[in-house]
Amino acid sequence: MRSAITLLVVAGSTLAQDAWTDAWTHAGRTPARVSAVQSAMPDLADPRWVYDAQGLFEPFAQATPVISSNGVVVVLGDIAGSAHAVGLDAATGDELWRSPIVSPVFSSWSSPAISESGLVIVATRSVAVALDLSSGAEAWRTSLGQSVVNASPAVEERTGVVRLTTYDPFGGAARLVTLDLDTGEILLEPSIGSASGASPALYGLRSFVALTDGAIRAFDAAGELWTTPTPLGFFGGTVYHDGAVYAASYAFSGGRDNSAMVKLDAATGGEQWSVPTERTDAMPVPLGDGRIVLSAGLAGFGSLPTVQVYEDLGTSAQRLWDLASATWEDLNGDGFIDPGEYLALGGWDHQPAVLETPDGFAILVGSPAGGLALLDLDADPRGPELVIGASDLGGGSPAIAQGVAVSAWSDHVAAFALGGACYADFDRDGALTIFDFLGFQNAFDAGDLAADCDGDGSLTLFDFLCFQNAFDAGC
Repeated sequence: MRSAITLLVVAGSTLAQDAWTDAWTHAGRTPARVSAVQSAMPDLADPRWVYDAQGLFEPFAQATPVISSNGVVVVLGDIAGSAHAVGLDAATGDELWRSPIVSPVFSSWSSPAISESGLVIVATRSVAVALDLSSGAEAWRTSLGQSVVNASPAVEERTGVVRLTTYDPFGGAARLVTLDLDTGEILLEPSIGSASGASPALYGLRSFVALTDGAIRAFDAAGELWTTPTPLGFFGGTVYHDGAVYAASYAFSGGRDNSAMVKLDAATGGEQWSVPTERTDAMPVPLGDGRIVLSAGLAGFGSLPTVQVYEDLGTSAQRLWDLASATWEDLNGDGFIDPGEYLALGGWDHQPAVLETPDGFAILVGSPAGGLALLDLDADPRGPELVIGASDLGGGSPAIAQGVAVSAWSDHVAAFALGGACYADFDRDGALTIFDFLGFQNAFDAGDLAADCDGDGSLTLFDFLCFQNAFDAGC
């Protein structure tokens, strides 16, 4: 096993694949947008640090913080009423820099993205900028001609480009814009139809976008690959995972489960299944064991904020549980799920993070009223063991890397310390041995995404190189 990996080090790519093993560089963690990570659980009882710029900071709460592989947290928000990107030390919360940015429109929660070359990409209003990760200094600025709303940029490292979508929810003129990562020059900008919050998912040279008319489309550098129409309407971001594209929709009328989540073949666009869901703009979180986590719903309009969990059966999917229904206690006996009668977590604008821990899977998710909860994904949702921990701090979409889980809310950013999990200690015995290589090899051979070391949503030769680098770096 050691000799096979050594061969990959010599013959494989020289890209810093291990930079993805302890970083959360995008909304959805990586350009593939799978918001899941192998990690110890955060301790929500006491934050490691809280940042509020001396009472002047108002974060764009659902703009996911991003965390670089060298320990810089980047958050977006207003400082004394003026929009800024802020760089914080992941270990201490100390402010490293602040850089003015253009204020977003329509309370957009577009998240930044971090490149391996040390640039922070921010898209607000009709401007994309690149900031130096170490200083916050502006490297380039590009006018997009259209606003960006709730859609987060993605960096394709191998070709050195940034991809993002513009906002035109009903006029049919939104664009998939490709920018040169080093200069900000617009390289491509095909029209994609009507889009809002359409964060693209990337896999290699391919980009996957979901539109407000229900269509999901795939592009590469040469143009459109396929379009799959659906009757659903109003999609948000897409997710690439293990050869498939996932997206969930937001329907404006109807009661609970008026919307749907779909799974398409990434190569052809063929629909593999569609399943009813609560309405959402969040991205599904497909896991290596076949389960899918979705945050959805809102208070009112026939809907409820909730977390839903599904099982992928290949050609169909089934719901395993719905948090609002599972925790409902009909206190007034009226037969309706009323406020205060269920555990209100998640929601249409909350992106949860799923942790694969040594003890199983857990969901870190915010509350619509603020605060965070850590749920045991393997527990009975009706039982007392569901909630592992909770905090009144944070509440926005979290990021997990560099020893902390970070979440923003109305007037602060909070970070919670993680336990001492080490990726290279694959068998979790507390030592780095040949058995860690064997465990990694077995997981890879079984198609278990625990072996997705580089975090791109698929199992490739680069995962072996990534694991070798993690092992050599030690714990």
